[in-house]
Amino acid sequence: MAPGCPRARPGWRPRVLWRTGHRPGPPPRQARLRRVRRVLGSALTVILLVAAGVVVWLRFFDHSPFHVTKVSIIQQTKTTCGANVTGEIATNGSAGTVSYQWVFQPQTQAPQPLSQSVTAGQHDVVVTVAVQGQGHGSATQRLTLDVLGPDTGTASANVIISC
Repeated sequence: MAPGCPRARPGWRPRVLWRTGHRPGPPPRQARLRRVRRVLGSALTVILLVAAGVVVWLRFFDHSPFHVTKVSIIQQTKTTCGANVTGEIATNGSAGTVSYQWVFQPQTQAPQPLSQSVTAGQHDVVVTVAVQGQGHGSATQRLTLDVLGPDTGTASANVIISC
């Protein structure tokens, strides 16, 4: 090998470099493949950026106001001398705070307003109250789940307490 000549590599054609002063480019098919890869890579990058932008917009900026859509009493579980009553407050899935109270009839004390935070994407709030009896025998008590805000709604059930 002569001094100043680069070591021969596969695909290396020193005569072309000597005549033109430029290294030879890739064959036309390889050049086309590189160009297609570049265009597809750029298109994929743009698609991913647009998708990420849509997700960010929907997650952080496009929120409808918080609403209660339905109120219901879904379960009564008997205990030794009472019952646990479970209610469900359905929402539209936006974030907010729902205010509610349990009303007992016959009423022995004033209802206590309560509140529950709801995160975005949560479509229902499950609330529970314990109804306790005393003495001996059985009695029926009317129990009402009363939603105070942001919208109003009511659900009632009769609870039989046996001691």
